[in-house]
Formats: sequence, C-alpha cells, structure tokens
Amino acid sequence: MFSGCGVYPINISKNTQAKEIYGIEINPIAHKYAVENLKLNRANNVKLSLGDVKKIIPKLNKKFDRILMPLPKDAGDFLKSAFAVIKKRAIIHFYTFGQEKEFENIKKKLIDKCEKLGKKIKILNLVRCGQYSPYTYRICIDFRIL
Repeated sequence: MFSGCGVYPINISKNTQAKEIYGIEINPIAHKYAVENLKLNRANNVKLSLGDVKKIIPKLNKKFDRILMPLPKDAGDFLKSAFAVIKKRAIIHFYTFGQEKEFENIKKKLIDKCEKLGKKIKILNLVRCGQYSPYTYRICIDFRIL
C-alpha cells in the first residue's frame, strides 16, 4: 500500500525471494517515477497500480503474506482493506506518528482498533524510523494476525 516512487517494492524485490510484489499509489507523479524506477532496477516481480488502495485491493483477487502500510498519518483508515486481503498469521508493518512516552498507549490503540475490525493481533516490534518533529517520531509497528 502507498508505494510512492517504488522504494519499498523495489527494495523487497532486490533483497528477498518474494515471487510477487504489488505496489499501489494514488499520486500519479509518484507512480510515474515508480514505473521508471522499476525499469531501471529490473524488478520483474513487482506489479504497480495507480489508484486508490480501497478500490484496487479488491480487484487484485489475491491474499498476501505481508503488507506494508507506510502512511503514518492515515494508515489506520486502511486497516479494514488490509485485513480483507491478508492470509492467516500474516505480518503487517504499520506506520504512525507518536511521542516516545506514548508508545505503549499507541500499541494499545492499535490492538483495540484491530479488535473492533474483528482481528486479534500480536505486536512483534516497534521501531522509531524517523523524527517528525521535536519529540515526535515516525514509528513502525510490526504485528501478526492471530
């Protein structure tokens, strides 16, 4: 989800044994660069789509082992779409913003949101992966569907 100019799909293609990788991006300019990057990097196992994740995911008719959600501000709005296409015991990499003192509360909110959507999860990891503003970080929460 939210593949932008193709950074994650291409890195996954180059550094894993993934058979198929899908990237979906709504921004036409970012998608154009993703297509160009795909060609330059010869990532033949990547399939890119231009459009809204909520509209494209159902059309793929696939189930996924792993989903990346690198949209820190609004990723929670797309959990239902992710859950619709994820395999049992799959892993989701969920990005959000938060202050370090709030990390435990952020985990609890994510667990509660997932439970409201009918999924039990296990948090595997929480990693700070960039600073958004003073004391506020971009974080990635890795979790498994139980």
